[in-house]
Order: sequence, then structure tokens, then C-alpha cells
Amino acid sequence: MYPWFMPLHQKLMRSAATQSLHHALLINAKPGMGKHEFIHTLANDLLCHSPVDLQACGQCQSCLLNKAHTHPDRYVIASDKQISVNEIREALAKLQEHAQLSQRKILIIEHADSITEAAANALLKTLEEPTENTYLLLTVSHIQRLLPTILSRCEKNNVAAPSTSDISRWLQDTYQQNVAEDMMRAYEYAPLSIAAALLDNPETNYLSFKQDLGAIKKKQMHSVAFSQKWHSQAYQCLGWLQLMLQSKCLNAPDDATRLHYLNVSEFVLAEMQRVHHQGTNKRLVLSHVIDKVMS
Repeated sequence: MYPWFMPLHQKLMRSAATQSLHHALLINAKPGMGKHEFIHTLANDLLCHSPVDLQACGQCQSCLLNKAHTHPDRYVIASDKQISVNEIREALAKLQEHAQLSQRKILIIEHADSITEAAANALLKTLEEPTENTYLLLTVSHIQRLLPTILSRCEKNNVAAPSTSDISRWLQDTYQQNVAEDMMRAYEYAPLSIAAALLDNPETNYLSFKQDLGAIKKKQMHSVAFSQKWHSQAYQCLGWLQLMLQSKCLNAPDDATRLHYLNVSEFVLAEMQRVHHQGTNKRLVLSHVIDKVMS
């Protein structure tokens, strides 16, 4: 389990042990934190017949079925698309049945912030009148997208990003990697996003982005070549430029320099909105922005 989830895990499992666990748990964390892995681990632990130190034993029938993804009292809705009313109704119908193996039944809803209004309304009755020993585990990245009626009936658990020292320790212990704070900031202090950038996308991560900007400054790379390489990540690149400009603005030696960086930052922000529009030539936008920022 990721260390930044351990305090929450202990709190929830202690509540379960004393029969005081809320029937609807909402886990709110930004992308790249590992909230989906956490919620599945929590489900395993709640369904285990003989937990050891608040964690699944791994040996009982329930644990073995969970490992095989065939537990009859565990239901999952996981989709990158909008969650439809039919998906919710089908899952809720299963929850009405008696538990087949353990005393608890669990419904996991990943990306609950993508639920349609009709699906949310279908879910509402179960949240208001849950069947005994039934638990709903929901994950969200954008909690403001949920209907207030759903929010008010869930126990909200907000998981903040770890500290820079905790991120550094985890990266070193897990991957033997060290990163500077600007790299952490570029990925919003989300440890899994940082790790993926380092290990899976070394050619197009923030470090590579900075190197290419340095090459442009030294006249070793043209803005056209830069835009050709980075156009598919145009929005991300402009966001990284924004972070750099904000840092320069905060550390500017005088008001005139600060105003310059502020004006350039506002220009970049406007261009970020442009690349969202369908039909926008992202290569041209990036090339234009780089020429202006690096001039």
C-alpha cells in the first residue's frame, strides 16, 4: 500500500472493526495518487474473514477469491467514460441479494465524478437506505462534479499529496530515483505521475522539456523542431511554461521584471485555452509561444 494512504486505511479499518464504518466512503485524491489501488485494497481487507493487523490475511476463501477476481459479494464499476444509469441499476440490483460468502457486500465505483445525473439519482436511494452490511466505495478526482445530494450522504475522505520529503523517500526506496522539487511541482506532487514520467516517458517528460528549452536558448534547437516534438502535449507544455513563469515572477528582482513575467504568463494562459479548441494547429501555437517566451 502506498504510504500516504496508510493513515486513512488504519482509520477506516478500525471503524470497521468496531462496526462503525460509514456505508458510503468517498475517496477524493488527484490523479497519480493511486486511489483506485487503495480502494481495491480496502475492499479486500473489508471482505477478509480473518484480517491480520487490519489487513487481509491472504489465505482465507474470501482472499483467494479476491485474488482470482471472482468474489461473489464484490462488484466493480470502472470506466473512463461516463457512468450510465444502466450500469448503476445493474450493480444495485446485485447488492439487493444476500451476501453469498461473507457478511459484507461491497460496490466499488471508480471515477464516480463521471457519473451522469440520471445515474446519480438512481444511486441516491441506496445511499439513503443502504441494505445491512453493504458498503459503497467511491473514488473521485474532481469532487465538485458530484451532485450535492450524493456528497451529503457520503463520508468524504480527502487525501492530500505527500510532502516533498515523503515523495523523495518513496521514489528512492521504490525506484532508486531522485528528483528536484520543480519536477515534483510539474506533476502536481502526484507520486505515481512523477514515477511514470521518469520511467515510462523519459523522452517527453518535464526534464526533457527543460533540456529542449535550454537547447533553444543556446540556438541548438529551433522552435519549429520543438513544436514538432511536443505538439501532442501542447497543453501540458504550456502549463509547464506557466509554472516556470510563476516562479520567475515570484523571484523577480524588481517590479518591472515582475510585470514582464506576469504579462508573458497571461499570454501563455490565453494560448492554453486556444489549444483546447478543435481544429487549432497546436504546432503553430507552440512555436509562436516558444518564440515569444524565449525572446
